[in-house]
Amino acid sequence: MEKMRKLDYLEIPSIRETNDYETTFSLKNLERGFGNTLGVALRRVLLSSVTSLAPFAVRIEGVEHEFGVIKDVKEDIPQILMNLRNVRFNYNPEIIQEDEFVKVVLNTEDFTGTTITSRQLEAVDNPTVEVTDHSIHIAEVSSPEALKLEIFLRSGRGYVSFEENKKFIDKHITELNSHIKKGQFIAVDSNFSPIKKVKYEVSELNSSSPKIEEALDFTITTDGTIKAKDALKEACEILIAHFKVIGAVENMNIELFKEEEKPKEDDKDDDININQLNLSVRSLNALKRIGKTKLSEVAQLTYEQLEATKNLGKKSLDEIVEKLNEYGYKLREEGE
Repeated sequence: MEKMRKLDYLEIPSIRETNDYETTFSLKNLERGFGNTLGVALRRVLLSSVTSLAPFAVRIEGVEHEFGVIKDVKEDIPQILMNLRNVRFNYNPEIIQEDEFVKVVLNTEDFTGTTITSRQLEAVDNPTVEVTDHSIHIAEVSSPEALKLEIFLRSGRGYVSFEENKKFIDKHITELNSHIKKGQFIAVDSNFSPIKKVKYEVSELNSSSPKIEEALDFTITTDGTIKAKDALKEACEILIAHFKVIGAVENMNIELFKEEEKPKEDDKDDDININQLNLSVRSLNALKRIGKTKLSEVAQLTYEQLEATKNLGKKSLDEIVEKLNEYGYKLREEGE
């Protein structure tokens, strides 16, 4: 395989005032066409498959369904749920397992105001989980005690509808550790994607190379729950995992990929040339003299016919019979 030119890789990070994490990655000296090949694949995986943490269920004290209202709270339940969906959480994927749930509670013990924001949310069972933006509005209340709620998070990728989460809650309801005495678990839509925007640009380079070369500039903007560099790393790992499967077909399960069985008469050993048998010169010349150049042709002879071959002695005869046996053949019996 012809080798390609060594690539130059550059990372240009910048953090915007809105707390969005934006980083540009530059890859240079790509052969023509590879800029779009890499750009399209990475962009699609980044937008659809990067893992993050998101709410899938909410439980509010005294609330039995998502269409109610709460005394001394200005917002109705649908509006509160919508506000909670806007809250994003930073976490360490090495600590939070795929099947683990994280509970976040509304802590108003030291709160004396009337406007509850995401600053009052606290992960009680996992201190590594943090709210990325503390200014998100949740509700206006007449008293801090008016609103008591719990949010349940899990890791995932892509988008999961509240209908799917309803089924998920029913399946795992005994695993959800809630301290709210009265109230139903309300399913919400889960938007796991931490990627806000992905943009890439391919440009041709003016280089000394006789081949046309390209530069790929890749800009990733996240919501702050994950660094752009980590998101790109995960996207690459996902693609590599798929390419490893494609590139190792011979190692796949035999039940999925069966080799076509060939009939015995088509076996290559039937047509093996006698030059490949490492016979002595005397034996080789004797067989060629009678026009037998293939192993299958020799096997059509009887012992008496082979014995009658000119210049073929007992030692050479035994050598040929031994070679036939080695490849699963024997001389034809008289009368066959």
